[in-house]
Amino acid sequence: MMNKENKKKGFKELLKLKGEPKIVAKGFALGSFVGMLPFPGFQWVISATLATILRYNRTAAIAGVFNTNMATGAFIFAFNYWLGRKILGIESLFQMPDRINLSFAKTVISAGPDVFLSLLLGGLITGSFALFIGYYLSLSILKRKNKK
Repeated sequence: MMNKENKKKGFKELLKLKGEPKIVAKGFALGSFVGMLPFPGFQWVISATLATILRYNRTAAIAGVFNTNMATGAFIFAFNYWLGRKILGIESLFQMPDRINLSFAKTVISAGPDVFLSLLLGGLITGSFALFIGYYLSLSILKRKNKK
């Protein structure tokens, strides 16, 4: 969901991190999961806090959050909203904004609990996929790096 240049930069930064590959990969996976949740602007704080509590790599957790960013956020949150709405069977006239910024939280809150619940459920589902993919992909990359 990132462009090719950002992916390369992200993986280069991941390779620079020191620490046990499994701990770094768990941090990245955690951040990838949190990045799918409907809390833009606060995801990195949530991710860093959880990584500290779980003793995962905080830097990797923060890096994982940035899989969703201003460019990809609108698409990801629109998909998460659609997915959550379909599963919950919610009919809504709410339209996702074209851009995700700090006022997104205010927009979602004013739209009502159905919108937030749809975004949250969709985010938990896509976040679970991001968690597993992020973990195994980053662990594979880090293990290859350590072999060299």
